[in-house]
Formats: sequence, structure tokens, C-alpha cells
Amino acid sequence: MEKVQHITRSAIRRASNIEVPPQAKQNTQDLFVNFCLILICLLLIYIILLLM
Repeated sequence: MEKVQHITRSAIRRASNIEVPPQAKQNTQDLFVNFCLILICLLLIYIILLLM
């Protein structure tokens, strides 16, 4: 159990040291926003079809 905790801690430490470029962060946010917009559009189409 102690070893697992040590491995987990070192993995978290390594992951937090990785620098994320601002461009990558921006791309991820754009992707997320696009995904949400597509979901909302699909939901609206579904509701309109249900109401017909």
C-alpha cells in the first residue's frame, strides 16, 4: 500500500511539472465550446422534432 501511494505521489508530482502551452489550453477550450454548442443544437433539433 505504501509503495502504491509513493508511485501515485510521484506520478502526480511529475504531471504537475508538465508545462501546458497557452495555445494548447486555448485549443482545448475551443474544442469544449464547440462540443457544447453541437450538443445544444442536437438537443434543440430533437425537441423541435418531438413537438411536430
